[in-house]
Amino acid sequence: MHTAKIILLLSTAVAGITGFACPSPAADKVQQLIMVTGSSGGTYYALGGAMAATWNKHLKSKGITVGSVASGASVENMNLLHNGEADLGMAMNNVADAAWNGGAPFPGKMNKFLTLGVIYPEVYQITAVASTKATRLADLKGKRVAVGPVGSGTAVITELLFKAAGIGMDDIQAQRDGFGNAAAKMRDGHIDASCAVLSVPASSILELTASVDLSYVNISDAELTRLRESYPFFTRFSIPAGTYSNTASIETVTCQAALYCRADLDEETAYLLTKALYEYGSEVATAHAAGKSIRLKTALDGITTPLHPGAVRYYKEKHVAVPASIMP
Repeated sequence: MHTAKIILLLSTAVAGITGFACPSPAADKVQQLIMVTGSSGGTYYALGGAMAATWNKHLKSKGITVGSVASGASVENMNLLHNGEADLGMAMNNVADAAWNGGAPFPGKMNKFLTLGVIYPEVYQITAVASTKATRLADLKGKRVAVGPVGSGTAVITELLFKAAGIGMDDIQAQRDGFGNAAAKMRDGHIDASCAVLSVPASSILELTASVDLSYVNISDAELTRLRESYPFFTRFSIPAGTYSNTASIETVTCQAALYCRADLDEETAYLLTKALYEYGSEVATAHAAGKSIRLKTALDGITTPLHPGAVRYYKEKHVAVPASIMP
């Protein structure tokens, strides 16, 4: 991926899709922020466009616009924020924690970022072609599996979960497609299963059910227990029967998708972004279902990395208790 700065220049050609506000004659007085999201077909990409459109609607008059651009998702976004190549980024809380503390897959502490707040619960979902009869992780051995795009939180969780099930990446035919490409490959019979961290219901899976008979893979209690021994961020999540073409609930795991920013973003800008996100979350929800989860009461759930002072200012204003462990 080229730098986010370059991508933003390219993205202006599709401003209406991404939510990027084209420069006005007074553009030199407007702060044009870059938010990195995920690959097309994933929740981050679509939700990011909705969030950017809402910010632009309410904050342009205050001199702030946000451009939402595609990326490799969580891991890459942490690197882009740390390197100053993006202003805002969406990521899973477990990936952000690993970046802050220098855990895998990061080579060292990547802590030139701060936290604004939780967006929605991330749900790990594995769909397989029905003919595989795959309902357990063990059923995927030897299969062609899209494990998540390079640099994504999906790819990180896939490896962790498969390890908890005693499955190595060399036990499957791992593919590194983005979510949209993985769905297309399943339709065309080129892969057997696809892993994704998405909101529920995921539009890409709903669309897939229209053309492909699917089987849904469950995460066992034993696998979750082994995962939580090292990564306590994860909890059980049950996708109700009938959400897709599933006749029974799908037992899987979840963590949190959160919004992060570069550490040197000024306090007023961070305050305004946080305030608009939680006060106009219902507007985001009209464009993407995951926006329904943008709520002040869950804004700090599962957050383990320090908050931006601007975000702290907003939470204190709204009488939200901020744990001392995440104070800047």
